[in-house]
Amino acid sequence: MKVTFGILAHVDAGKTTFSEQILYQENVIRSLGRVDTKTACLDHDEIEKTRGITIFSDMAGYIRNNNTYYLVDTPGHVDFSAEMERTLEIMDYAVLVVNGSDGVQGHTETIWRLLEQYQIPVFLFINKLDLASASYERTLMDIQRQLSIKVLDFQNINLKNGMEDSFTDDLIDNVSEVEEGLVDQWLEGTITYENIKPFLVTQIKSRRLFPCFCGSALKGEGMKEFLSTFYELTETNYDSSDLFRGKVFKIRYDEQQNRMTYLKVLSGSIKVRDVVSESDKVHQIRLFRGEKYTTTTEAFAGDVIAVTGPVNTLAGQGLGAYENVLVPVLYPALQARVQYPSDIPDQTISHIFHVLEEEDPSLKREWEESLHQLKVNVMGKIQLEVMEETILRRFKVPVTFGKPEVVYVETVKGTVKGYGHFEPLRHYAEVALRIDPAPRGEGIRFESECHVDRLGINFQNLIRTHVFEYAHKGVLTGSTLTDVKIVLIDGISHIKHTEGGDFREAVYRAIRQGLMKADNILLEPYYQFNLSVPSSLTGKLLNDITRRCGAFELPIEGENERTVITGTGPVSSFMNYGEELMVMTGGRAGISMGFSHYDICHNQDEIIASYEYNADADVKNPSCSVFCQKGTSFVVNWDKAEDYMHTLR
Repeated sequence: MKVTFGILAHVDAGKTTFSEQILYQENVIRSLGRVDTKTACLDHDEIEKTRGITIFSDMAGYIRNNNTYYLVDTPGHVDFSAEMERTLEIMDYAVLVVNGSDGVQGHTETIWRLLEQYQIPVFLFINKLDLASASYERTLMDIQRQLSIKVLDFQNINLKNGMEDSFTDDLIDNVSEVEEGLVDQWLEGTITYENIKPFLVTQIKSRRLFPCFCGSALKGEGMKEFLSTFYELTETNYDSSDLFRGKVFKIRYDEQQNRMTYLKVLSGSIKVRDVVSESDKVHQIRLFRGEKYTTTTEAFAGDVIAVTGPVNTLAGQGLGAYENVLVPVLYPALQARVQYPSDIPDQTISHIFHVLEEEDPSLKREWEESLHQLKVNVMGKIQLEVMEETILRRFKVPVTFGKPEVVYVETVKGTVKGYGHFEPLRHYAEVALRIDPAPRGEGIRFESECHVDRLGINFQNLIRTHVFEYAHKGVLTGSTLTDVKIVLIDGISHIKHTEGGDFREAVYRAIRQGLMKADNILLEPYYQFNLSVPSSLTGKLLNDITRRCGAFELPIEGENERTVITGTGPVSSFMNYGEELMVMTGGRAGISMGFSHYDICHNQDEIIASYEYNADADVKNPSCSVFCQKGTSFVVNWDKAEDYMHTLR
C-alpha cells in the first residue's frame, strides 16, 4: 500500500515541526530539526530558513510496516496558498494542524473549504497544548462549530482488540450510519474492534468522520497516538497493471539548473526513457527526502516522484491517460508591475519570469507592449518580497515591484450568442457559440451541441482547444473572462480551404462578438477575515467594516472581554487592513485574512472609468469578422457581422 498525505495549517500552527516529528519517529532523520534554528529537513531553501516560514511544498518518503508513505509539507502562509493548493490533487489524506491557542483562523477555514472541494479525507491535530493559553476542549468545540460536527475526539480511543471500552457514543453513532447493527452490539457489549474497523475506514475515506487528536509536536506529545491511529485507518488501492496516468503538481529547477517535473503516478508505471509529454523523454526518476534524493529506473502507481528530461510539462497537467482537469479554487487577487534596471535586456527578464511561472503558474505574467511593462499576479506582499530575494539569489538580477493592484475579472449576466467568420483568400472557418453564465469560481467550461454531420469531430476538438488556449479578454476593462460556459452550436468548414488556424481566428472573434452584445459584469476579489478585538472596540470596527463595503456575521463574545468578528470584504478596501487595524486599535487587535472568492464589483462604474478601456480599439482582440466576395476579402464590424454569417442563412 502507498499513501500520500499532506500536512496543512494556518501559519505558525506548528505544521513543519509536526512534519519533523513524524520523520524523526520514522527514522527518516537522525535528529529533530526546528524552524527557529533553521535545521528543519523540509524547509531547506535559504529563504525559508531566513524567514522561518514554509514557502515551497516539499516531501519525504518512508517505509512503515511494508507500506510506503509520502509526507508532503505545504506552505501555511496565505501568500503561498497557491503552492499549497497544487499539492492537493496528489493527496490521499490530509492532516490539518490547528493551533490550540488561536483555534480556527481565517486561513484554516480556507484550507477546510479546499479539502472539501478536492474531497480529501482529513485527520486533525490540535497542537501547542504545552502553552498555558491553549485548550483542547475549547479548540475542539471551535472546530466542530466552524468546520464540521463530524470532527470527533479520538484522543482517548484505543483501537485495539480488548480495548473496546474506550469507544465513545459519538464514535458508535457515526459508524452506525453505515451499519445499524453496530448499535445493538455496542449496547449488548459484544462489539469488537475488528467489527468496527472497516466502517471507520469507510467513514473517514468518505469524509463523514474526521478523527481529532491533540498534543505538542515540539515536545513529541501525542504523536505516537496520532500515528498509530493514522496508520491503522488509512487505506489506498493503486493499480500498477493499468495504463500510465500521472498528475504533475510542481516544476522546480535544481542547483545544476536541471528542470524537475514533480508528479504522482496514479496508475500503471513509468520508466526511464519513457515519453510522457509531447516528445519529452524521462532521463532520471528521483525519490526525494527533503533536499536529498535517490534514483530509480521505474516508479509505480502511488509513487510520488520527480523526473528530469521533460521540458514541456506544466504544473496541474495530467500525463498519460489522465483526463480530469480541476480548476484551481484560489486566485491571486493582486497584480504588480516588475521594475528592473534599464541596462537589463527585456529578454533576460522575460526568461526569468518564464522560469518562475513554470514553477508557479498562478503568476500569469503579462507583457503590455504599449507600456513596455511586465506584470505578474501575486497573492500578497510577502510573496513579492520573496520573489525579489529569489531572483537576486538565483539569477543575480535586482528587481523590485510596483504597488500591488487589484486583479479584476469579467463575466456575463445572461446568455448571449456570438458569431465569428474568418475568410481571407483561400481560408475559411465560421463558428457560432452560445455564452452562458456559470457559477462563481467555475472558470471557463466548454461543450458542443453541434452535430458531427454538420462539423467534423476533428474541427470540434480544435474549437475546444482554441477556447481554452487563450485568456480571453472582457470588453469592460480588458480583464480576463471567467465563469462562463461556451457552447458550440454550429460551425462550417471548407473542404479545401480550411486550416487549423482558421478556426482559432473564428473562435476568438465569435467569443468577442458575443461579449460586445452581452450584459457584462465586472467581478472583484474578496477577502475572508477573522478579527479578534477588545469588546469595547466592537462597535467601532463593525462601522469601519461597513464603511469599507464589507459584510460580517454576528460577532461572537469570547474570553477575556474579546470579540471575534468574521466576515468578507473587497480586496480593494481591505488590502492594507492589517496595518491600518494595528494603528486603529493600538495593536490590540488580531487579524487573519485570505482570499475568499470573486463577486460583483462594489464600485463597477468607477473602476471601468479608471481603466479607460476601448474594446473597439483593442486590435489584439478583434470582434469583427473577415469575409470574402469575388476574390476580395473585407472586414465587417461586430454589430453588422451577423447579416453576413453563413450559419444564419
